[in-house]
Amino acid sequence: RQYLERATEGLDRQAAIVAAMSEAQRLEGTVRTAEWVKVDIVEMLGHSVEAYRSVHPGRVITLQAPREPCELHCAPELLIQALDKLVDNAVGLSADDCEITIALQHEQDVCLLSVANTGTRLPDTLHDQLFDSLVSLRDKKAGRSHLGLGLHIVKLVAEAHGGSVTARNLPRDEGVEFTIRLPLQP
Repeated sequence: RQYLERATEGLDRQAAIVAAMSEAQRLEGTVRTAEWVKVDIVEMLGHSVEAYRSVHPGRVITLQAPREPCELHCAPELLIQALDKLVDNAVGLSADDCEITIALQHEQDVCLLSVANTGTRLPDTLHDQLFDSLVSLRDKKAGRSHLGLGLHIVKLVAEAHGGSVTARNLPRDEGVEFTIRLPLQP
């Protein structure tokens, strides 16, 4: 019985790896065929935050963005996917009473899109590997295995837009913040 359980767990892990690799390959195809348009990212974030609030009704999810429009030439579906991954990460790694803040700033020629949550902290040991594929911060005892493709997808989306993504612990252990840096193109 013990060997059968181990074999079943191994098969489940292999199936999850194949599914994750398929998702990564699908994303690469999506990046190549994405429709690039100019969008008001403030409006896009407003709709996204409303959706996150409806999906997670018990969570406090706030938006901090300028009142004036901020137009960005981008692949909106890809940015939404990256934002979904960051919000999912924030929800999955923090307690129900922790706040999630989505913020937008634009400075000169860049747009900074960040997702911060209270209550958690990034481990010091994995900092350089956070955005690699198959790296997960989630507790392996939490029930289902998690393969850690979400932050890698965020990195791929940022790079497809000519940008980058960073992660940092907030001062005084207040939480964690992930920031996507996107160039504003004329």
